[in-house]
Amino acid sequence: MKTIAKLLLATVVPLAAVAAYAPPASAQTVYYYPSAAYVASYEPVYYNGYAHYYYNNAWYYRDHGAWRGYAVEPGYLHGYRGGWAGRRHGWR
Repeated sequence: MKTIAKLLLATVVPLAAVAAYAPPASAQTVYYYPSAAYVASYEPVYYNGYAHYYYNNAWYYRDHGAWRGYAVEPGYLHGYRGGWAGRRHGWR
């Protein structure tokens, strides 16, 4: 009987302590999407069939009513932001 009680205490107490442990609160990433005024006042860049907007140092587009973005900036949009893709100058 004593060995069963020791075995239970040796396994139940540590498991209960692990289950009761709550990790500290961590910071959550907050995304700020373009406002309606921003979308209305800036010309979009069309890429993959969607109108893209460069806002707050990132590219965003609307997909079925929800805003989407990219974890890694696509090459075309990077080039467009850099000034060489998709732009035509009348003075050249």
